[in-house]
Amino acid sequence: MNAPPEKSPLEQWLAEISAEADTLNHTWDPGFEGGRQIVIAQLGPFQKSYQRPPLFTQRFYHRTIPLPVDEWRFNNQIKLYGNFCIVDALLTIRFQASIKYAQANIEALPNINQHVKARCEGLVKDVVDQELHKLANGNWVELGLSTIERHIETEINETLTLQNIQCRALCEMIATFSEIGDTNKLDSRFAHDDIYLKVLKKNFNTQEQQNKERLRQELVLEQQRLERQQRLIDQYNQEQALHRIEQEQASLNLKRRLEEQERQLNEQFLIEERVHREQVYHEQNLKRVEQEAAAKTQREIQAHQLENEQQLLQERLEHQHRIKEIQLTAEIADFEKNQEAWNATHERLRIEKIEQEKRLKQLENEVSLALLDTKQSEEQKLNERLLMEKMMHEARIKDMELEMQIQEHEKRYTATQQLDNYLRRDIELLVLEKHRGELMQEVKKTKLDELPAISAPSNLEDSVDL
Repeated sequence: MNAPPEKSPLEQWLAEISAEADTLNHTWDPGFEGGRQIVIAQLGPFQKSYQRPPLFTQRFYHRTIPLPVDEWRFNNQIKLYGNFCIVDALLTIRFQASIKYAQANIEALPNINQHVKARCEGLVKDVVDQELHKLANGNWVELGLSTIERHIETEINETLTLQNIQCRALCEMIATFSEIGDTNKLDSRFAHDDIYLKVLKKNFNTQEQQNKERLRQELVLEQQRLERQQRLIDQYNQEQALHRIEQEQASLNLKRRLEEQERQLNEQFLIEERVHREQVYHEQNLKRVEQEAAAKTQREIQAHQLENEQQLLQERLEHQHRIKEIQLTAEIADFEKNQEAWNATHERLRIEKIEQEKRLKQLENEVSLALLDTKQSEEQKLNERLLMEKMMHEARIKDMELEMQIQEHEKRYTATQQLDNYLRRDIELLVLEKHRGELMQEVKKTKLDELPAISAPSNLEDSVDL
């Protein structure tokens, strides 16, 4: 590989000025967002776009498009003073389209960053060209290019911001000068130009400063080298003296260490032998004690487990016995309560039946008196209506009794499910009630069959007595 060309003194000076200017506090916050997205909601001909909120649930009519941060690089060059100086402007622009820009260019959303480059390339080049053409006055030769670089960055940032594009521009300008040693190669008109004189002056001053600095550094290095050599000589002499003393002391220490080591080995052998005997005796005693303790512990655990099992069994039997007693007492109390309720209900029904029979008897007497003054047809109609009311009343009373009996039987059956004697009694009562119901149905059927044969009040009274 070919080595890079050595920079001229003037180029080195311009690079130093640019490096110092970069250390100045110059910040531009473009406000980039890593996850920026635009949401397009479209239902039929209606369309709406907005920035995606933090809590967003995508529907079938939503379409999200990211707006990423992109990087844009391009170079621009200008030749000054008859190609005597060439200035290259290297631009790096990181940018991100804003929501407003994306809403204004909905059709370009799939390639929004390419659209930004194509649309703003002319604006950026125009800003750079304007600043590069200002270099013709030659003031930058003494002041450096850092101020112009910062100015280009600011202009580009402001220009793209006005276009609703967030960006951060970085500009680096590199100035390259032609050889100026042979003045015959230059244009005669350029030889009297102020720029050429400034370059020569700055080049001479820079080269002189570099020569002085290089000479000073060489003198400092030579002095440091001599001082370092003297220190090395002194250090070597001290090390040799110390080395001899250390060798003598090491020989004495080695002899003493060997004697002490021999004595310690003899004592260690005796101690290890005694410790081994004691350890063997101790391990035997320890094993015997552990076996005795393990056997005793096992016996105690077995006895304790047997005692616990017996106690748990006794407590479980007592608990079951108490539960059965409580259940039996509750069932007996419930049965007695249900029996009292049944007796009270039965007595109430009996009283109501007696009162109803009295009312029916009175009604029959009134019918009998009315039948004496009416015709045979009206008497028969009254008798039929009376009999129907009586039968309907008896049927309602019977239905109420059966319903009450069924409810009471269900309560008694639930309360006395575990008692065999109560269950047998309930079954017998249910059978008797069933037989009673069947007899009542037969009596009603017989009365209905005999109804057409009734023709006189005396017959009606006989049927009621029955």
